[in-house]
Amino acid sequence: MMIDASKLRSYAMVLSLTASSALVHGADNGLTPAAAAELLYQLESLQMEVSQLRGKIEEQSHELNKMKRNQLDRYIDLDKRLTTLLNKPAAEPVVASPLSVPAVSASPSTAGSSIVSAPIQVEKPTAEVQAAYRSAYDLVRNKSYVVADQAFTDFVVKYPRNELTGNAYYWLGELKLVQNDKAQALKNFEIVSTRFSGHTKEADALYKSGIVYDQLNQKEKARALLSQVIDGFPETNTAKLAAGYLSNIK
Repeated sequence: MMIDASKLRSYAMVLSLTASSALVHGADNGLTPAAAAELLYQLESLQMEVSQLRGKIEEQSHELNKMKRNQLDRYIDLDKRLTTLLNKPAAEPVVASPLSVPAVSASPSTAGSSIVSAPIQVEKPTAEVQAAYRSAYDLVRNKSYVVADQAFTDFVVKYPRNELTGNAYYWLGELKLVQNDKAQALKNFEIVSTRFSGHTKEADALYKSGIVYDQLNQKEKARALLSQVIDGFPETNTAKLAAGYLSNIK
């Protein structure tokens, strides 16, 4: 329920004047000392209520601003990554050499439960695969995040063992963060760093996982993942970012 602060202040002023008059003139105003005391009590209670409401409003305003900053940070981070990639000669880097990864199920949401022990060689992207990937990636570039999410989901289902599938899972993680779905974001980042170990997106996926775990207040996991980036990819810009972020975790 919305409370009109100006009405509360007006009411408090009336009470204050009435109570003060009652104390000065006493029975001349038709008020007994008990009634005047009651007015003063009401005034004090109202002042306390106004003070509490002001505190709640300030607290809610702070939380709202914090949420807006976090949302803006996610968009800025995504835009920075897009800008970096778009300034490169290729639309998106692919894995330099074939990777040995476990066979996985097609569904990204259940892909943790059906890993086959026998390793496979991921496939090189054909012209068809590259076209499908670029189509999904263009949706991210155009900030059509919900549609891009579905496009990349379709991609990993259709091409579960392709070199570009690791990239697709990474962008699914980024898109889930934009949509504030941290649990699904973690699943996608962890698919990159585990099933596609050695992928060009592995360091970024570990770094983002560390940030998400920190936001979920799981500090030990966050520190472990960020340290893994620093130790495993020491010469990369991602390692520098991880070191900076790690130093700020309390």
